[in-house]
Amino acid sequence: MNAPEPRESLAPDSGDVLVVDDFQDTLALYEALLSDDGHRVRVAQSGAQALAMVEEREPELVLLDVSMPGMDGYEVLRRLRARRGGGPAVLMLTAARRDPNAIEHGLREGADAYMTKPIESRELLARVRGALEAHRLKKTFEGQRRDHIAMLVHDLRHPLGSLGLVAEILEAEDLTPEERRSSVVTMRTLCSDMARLVDGVLAASRLEAGVFQVDKRPTTARAVLDPTIKTLSPVAARRRITLSFEGDLDAHLNADAAKLRQAIDNLVANALKFTPRGGRVRVFVEVKGGSVAFEVTDSGPGIPVAERPTIFDRYRQGKTGRTAGGAGLGLAIAKGIAEAHGGSVAVTDGELGGAKFRLVVPSA
Repeated sequence: MNAPEPRESLAPDSGDVLVVDDFQDTLALYEALLSDDGHRVRVAQSGAQALAMVEEREPELVLLDVSMPGMDGYEVLRRLRARRGGGPAVLMLTAARRDPNAIEHGLREGADAYMTKPIESRELLARVRGALEAHRLKKTFEGQRRDHIAMLVHDLRHPLGSLGLVAEILEAEDLTPEERRSSVVTMRTLCSDMARLVDGVLAASRLEAGVFQVDKRPTTARAVLDPTIKTLSPVAARRRITLSFEGDLDAHLNADAAKLRQAIDNLVANALKFTPRGGRVRVFVEVKGGSVAFEVTDSGPGIPVAERPTIFDRYRQGKTGRTAGGAGLGLAIAKGIAEAHGGSVAVTDGELGGAKFRLVVPSA
């Protein structure tokens, strides 16, 4: 077997393409069109030759004719999909006539597309470019998901490891009652941290699946914020951060209080995470027009303007977020919950020197 050829540097929107057809004129036409469009193109006149060329270097896309003497396109397709990893990323079949049974057969064997000859030049180029772009977007998304899972596991390991250490402390026979109570409080806090993380993962999954729903009922800003105050005020105190809740806390709104609280929890927890010791986080409620706005402002490092357009994207974090670690779901969940209520969330520079997140929902 020959050693794999080194890949040439290709333009971002071009690809490594193998064209397989037993007609020399078709090969010459497709090779010229695709090469002129910036792709790196190889050609094969038989199924056996195509398999050998894939073995030398696996292309991103194979344009494969169905009707060839000896080994037909379906057999080549089957063998390519049987390769480790499923073979080339994109396999497109071509045929002289449109046969529904043949199309079904090809798709069942793992083809990504089916084109009927003669193929108009612009259609060929558009289909190839589109297929390559879709593959690369999918690959990027899958990579982001893997990174997210790795960060999620890391986030869960920390409280679990800490729970183990606290359990060892509780096993000691010479603990004072105060030390024992302190250890129990720490364990409860760690359990709450893990519960919030799991709730966040469930919310993110439902948002991604399009099945996230809110049960809107009359409530007040105070009813939404009270659990946040009770849960996160001790966290702020431990970090010596001043956490205040101001504004029209008795504002009326029509919302799913539990889910809206989850969104605001995420915004406040995010602010506490990036605010240094001795800093300040302020939650301010404002009624304006037919909306209620929850503003979370901190004295942390802020968010660079260049990162703001993607700060709410799932599986993405700004450089500051990545440096500090975390699964990167909190802001995406806040955005999804706000939009489920018919509202929105945005980030700007805040009056305390850091970031200001403004979550707006319709009032009652």
